Amino acid sequence: MRTATVFRSFAQGLLALLLAFGGLAHRAAAQSFLHATGPKILNASNQEVLLNGMNLGGWAVQEGYIIKPNWAGINGKQTQGTVKKTLYNAGMSDAAVETFYQNYRNNFITKADIDYIARQGFNCVRLPLHYDLFLTPSQRAVRNAVLRGTTPYTSYVSSLTSWYNGNQLFVDPNNMEAYRMIDNVLSWCAANNIYVVLDLHAAPGAQGNDFNIADAIQGYDLWTRPVYQDITVRLWETIARRYKSDARVAMYDLINEPNQKDGAPVPTNPQLHDLLQRLISAVRAQGDNHLLLLEGNGFGNDYNYMEKRTFTNTANLVYNSHRYSGTGYELDNGVNSTGGGPNSLRFIGTMKQFRIDNDVPIWVGETGENSDAWMRDAAKALNSVGIGWCHWTYKRFDSQNIAAFVRVNPPYIVDGLSGLNQVLTNIQFANCVPNSTVGAVSPNQNGIVNYPGGGNYNGTTGGGSTGYAGPPLGRIYEISSKNGGKALEVSASSQANGARVQQWNWVSAANQKFKLVDAGAGYVRLVNLNSNKSLDVAGLSTADGALINQYDWLSQDSQYWQILSNGDGTYRILNKFSGKALDVQDNSTADGAAVQQWAYGGGNNQRWYFSDQGAAQRGSQASGAPAPAAPGSYYPNPVLNALTYQLPVGGQAHTLSVVDLTGRQVLARTFGNTGEQNTVDLSALRTGLYLVRLSGATFSSELKISKQ
Repeated sequence: MRTATVFRSFAQGLLALLLAFGGLAHRAAAQSFLHATGPKILNASNQEVLLNGMNLGGWAVQEGYIIKPNWAGINGKQTQGTVKKTLYNAGMSDAAVETFYQNYRNNFITKADIDYIARQGFNCVRLPLHYDLFLTPSQRAVRNAVLRGTTPYTSYVSSLTSWYNGNQLFVDPNNMEAYRMIDNVLSWCAANNIYVVLDLHAAPGAQGNDFNIADAIQGYDLWTRPVYQDITVRLWETIARRYKSDARVAMYDLINEPNQKDGAPVPTNPQLHDLLQRLISAVRAQGDNHLLLLEGNGFGNDYNYMEKRTFTNTANLVYNSHRYSGTGYELDNGVNSTGGGPNSLRFIGTMKQFRIDNDVPIWVGETGENSDAWMRDAAKALNSVGIGWCHWTYKRFDSQNIAAFVRVNPPYIVDGLSGLNQVLTNIQFANCVPNSTVGAVSPNQNGIVNYPGGGNYNGTTGGGSTGYAGPPLGRIYEISSKNGGKALEVSASSQANGARVQQWNWVSAANQKFKLVDAGAGYVRLVNLNSNKSLDVAGLSTADGALINQYDWLSQDSQYWQILSNGDGTYRILNKFSGKALDVQDNSTADGAAVQQWAYGGGNNQRWYFSDQGAAQRGSQASGAPAPAAPGSYYPNPVLNALTYQLPVGGQAHTLSVVDLTGRQVLARTFGNTGEQNTVDLSALRTGLYLVRLSGATFSSELKISKQ
């Protein structure tokens, strides 16, 4: 048996299961949920995902400068509300304004726009949302009356309070425009294999005193009127219940750019922290385990008092940065540049250190509005250090080349009613004009990689129906290092669990031959012909330098390997659990040099040739025992009291047994016809290491656990 260090936490693989327990809808069944592990965002196969995306600003929330460059607005405000006020002042009725906005939303972003974004190599879009689009038309009409000037703002607050207390908010999804927009974007994006980030861009009551961002009627009311925080919590509860099982959603951006401005005393960082804690808890209470993007104070960058350790629920948190550079706040793109303190996330070097200190991923939710050279440098520099980013913005009005991806030619909405029909025509994709920004930031024009490990949107390697793209399965191979030409082998022809794997001069012995056995989702087992045991990482380690050995077949990620072509006739062999590559220790060319795992760096000691030695024969050791049909996974591990596990779809009768390290059975339970998700009480077991075995009519599975 292996030592206690073998039985470390299976958190990486198990978290993916937790994400799926919301009851994955059929429409998203082929999609891979994202989760956070340490400083990385991973898919369900534990492949790294860099979300390189595009913001859809100006669609659900019209910030004034998007509508017309240098527009003066009304009374110094350039908000969507003042755009509407301009239309009211020009003589348009309530119904006419609403009809215009419905047509505007129908035309501004369509599937053609998403198709174009995907063709440029982006793998996500961020959808900025206005809370009023979650209101029904009759509720939204009350807010519009305030904008028009016929209803006092206090009356609207009173109505919101009454609707909240009467449970009349967010309960009529068929009359909520936001859901129509979200569902369309999810469908269009899924057709292009790209993710969606849902961003509460204009929060109830306004998250700061930048009126433009939040379409504020009165600044800071999210912080000064408690009902607005209650409404925000309920809104995210509603969103989570609807989308908790939808893997097309990458993450929720809980509050966009909270900000203090003009010397105002709110929001303080503790105030923001406490609201974020409420929102995190509200989403998790719905059984929703999507990634949650936290935005700090000061327009999304100041995280003092908001470090990961300060939150109760720390799973699947992602920290945000909004990176803009201009006069008075210049920002370079050096990957080691720092500034502003350890919790101010603008400089790339500071971000790198913050994600190490807090063990969290960072995503740049907005960046852009600069020269082509600056934006290109920012995109490439961020990607080079494993930080994804999202360009601001896709489309805005202007008559000349600008930093948006594409532009909408005049006329402008605020310049008179006679041009409004032309506006609705010009905003359509076919009539928009690409800017030079397309060449500056498009991933497919700048060598920007969305999936560093070779994965894809569906969590596979992209090869065929199973996602496998390595050497043919069901064959026997000599696997030899490009560095010295020596063959991979099990030391001393051992058939024992834990036997060391090394390299040796090729002598065509059985301990130097391996069969590739399909493990699903683009992964394989490497099964030794001599022992019929599976290559494994010793100690279930994720560390560089962990040795490779052989072990009985178990349903765990340390025995699953991804094989990716290097384009030179060799392959890299990556472990599913750790993401590390099979590596000859110390670049050795000597017989007996140990084989270990190490972060892939492209050296010849990490490049392997596969030489076909013929088909595996049925009934021989080479064929191996059939891989157990694993019923999903188990969590948590280590176990405190109860262990939850997943059965195949539909559930069934099954037996669960627990065996200690001496081989003694310490618990055995037989269950009748059950559902897919089940929980067993293990509180009576002593602290220690155990093997859990599950068996039913269509499956069998084993997992090592640690009982605390």
